[in-house]
Amino acid sequence: MTASPPAQVTGLTALPPRTVEFRGARGGQAVLTWGQQGIWRSTRWLDDGDPYFNLAWTLPVTGAAGLDAVLRAVGRLVERHETLRTAFARAGEGAGEGDGEGGEDGEEDTVQRVSREGRLTVGVYEAAAKPMSAAKELAAALAATGFDYAAELPIRCAVVCQRGRPRVLALALSHLALDGWSLNMVAAEWPRLVAGEDLPEPGRQPLDQAAFERSDSPPGGQALWHWRTGLASAPRSMFDFPMREPEEPRFVRHGMDSPAAAVAAEALAARHGVTTSSVLTVASAALLAAVTGHRTAALQLIVSNRHHPGMEAMAGPAAQDGLCVIELGAGTTFADALRHGHRRTMATYRNGHYDPALVHAAREAEAWDRGANIDLDAFFNDVRQAGRWQGLPPVDPGDAAALAALRGRTRTFFVGAYSKVKARIFFATGPTPSTCEFYVLVDTAFLPGDVAGRMLTGLEELLVRAVSEEVPLDRVAKVAGLDPVPRPSGWTAIGHDWVDLPASEELLRRACGTDLAAVVVEDASDEAGAGAGDGAAARLTGYLVASPGLDTPEAVHSAVMRAAAGRTDVLAPHHYVLCAAPPAGPAGWPACPRLIEGGGRAPSSAMTVLGR
Repeated sequence: MTASPPAQVTGLTALPPRTVEFRGARGGQAVLTWGQQGIWRSTRWLDDGDPYFNLAWTLPVTGAAGLDAVLRAVGRLVERHETLRTAFARAGEGAGEGDGEGGEDGEEDTVQRVSREGRLTVGVYEAAAKPMSAAKELAAALAATGFDYAAELPIRCAVVCQRGRPRVLALALSHLALDGWSLNMVAAEWPRLVAGEDLPEPGRQPLDQAAFERSDSPPGGQALWHWRTGLASAPRSMFDFPMREPEEPRFVRHGMDSPAAAVAAEALAARHGVTTSSVLTVASAALLAAVTGHRTAALQLIVSNRHHPGMEAMAGPAAQDGLCVIELGAGTTFADALRHGHRRTMATYRNGHYDPALVHAAREAEAWDRGANIDLDAFFNDVRQAGRWQGLPPVDPGDAAALAALRGRTRTFFVGAYSKVKARIFFATGPTPSTCEFYVLVDTAFLPGDVAGRMLTGLEELLVRAVSEEVPLDRVAKVAGLDPVPRPSGWTAIGHDWVDLPASEELLRRACGTDLAAVVVEDASDEAGAGAGDGAAARLTGYLVASPGLDTPEAVHSAVMRAAAGRTDVLAPHHYVLCAAPPAGPAGWPACPRLIEGGGRAPSSAMTVLGR
């Protein structure tokens, strides 16, 4: 397997490419690791050839190493890290690559297949000037085309020389091969490999990790409990309001460099005994909740999982999504939310390693009980090294004038627009150590694109304001300069969820193929277990006339859930009442003679037969 043909970049002269042969210690085949499954699932959501999950990277060549030494270092890098020799294909397809021993089914029957030996084509270029700048442009060009995961190595590279001496290695890497932690590992190893050092072999490879995760005592039991409790207390969507006409392209991303936000976050973290990662997470949650009209925010945090033994030295994706649910109750302040949110954030990071199949089953079960799909497409990712900044300006956060002056250095910018992203909103830090580099991506089918930019300046304003005064959560939208999403008449809050009642009634009628149905908000405070799944007293009761095939609550609930797939504006009724005949008028449903009623979720405990 070889890389794509060398890319052409202005200012570079292409020289004959070189071929690097490699032979690793082993090859083999295994199911996908849990970390690989998350990336693989996301790549399948995109169009074939989409480069969204490609990583452009550059590694400087220091000292007086010649081209042959650099090429040997590239070969050694590929040999020592099996992830750089891995293809991804359906089990049984493409047999013969490497010395696989047969695989088991993984995500969508996909396996990781490690080639023991092979060849890698390495481009060679001569730069007239500024080799590092040219190499960055070259790396971006190499990463501009999606990888063929089944047939291509997940690495493309080229050496940029100046006056015949190698100066930089330009890389395009698949996120299926390396994550941010792994990139830092490679960067640390690279100069030693170029110098010819004999490094110890990695203690764990993805093949080993897959075996560990499928062992008799797999990890993740506590994490599964964390997910179940979080799902039960989270809104079923942060975006339970009417969709809007999306912009084109649909997803937009804005960025900000703010030394003032970093200084303020450090001051708040020290004052309240929390981390700056928690400060940024809670601030993001508060901004999102303020815009969407929620008192509870649910974010998926990208958890590196590198604190688990053995995983700290493995090159390969290990991160998984962790569920963080933060209460932002009325009458409390941002400082109160910081203390509570820090505990939730730390618990999320501790419980981010789990079997995705079990968490998927937990989400499906919660959706079935809640009466709607669980939409968790709101994310936060802190990519800073160890979650810290270094080299911040020496400004006293208590000096209001100095902090205000520092805000004069804030820079906001448009990053890009994309046609397809598996997120409705995505908050993320950048790696820059001397400023708060922060990004917000929004789905314009739910929020206007300029909201991303206003959230960035709002984040800075919220953090700086919180240094000098108490900020009530009720005032976050005003402080941040954000407009809460308006919900039209007919929407109401049921527990943590906002619901379009007319649309929910229309859903029941369409799912059951009849106009003889109604949805009514009722008080269920006196009926144990009959609420909305989160302790709320209000519940939705669906009334309809029984018909063949739709004569039990279970059958009706199944039909409604199928019809509700993917929607964030409706809820299936929590309780169903099937009647023999319709009432004389719309308000008469509760008085109709009842044939059978129940929640339709658990037949043995939720259904009561009447009059039979």
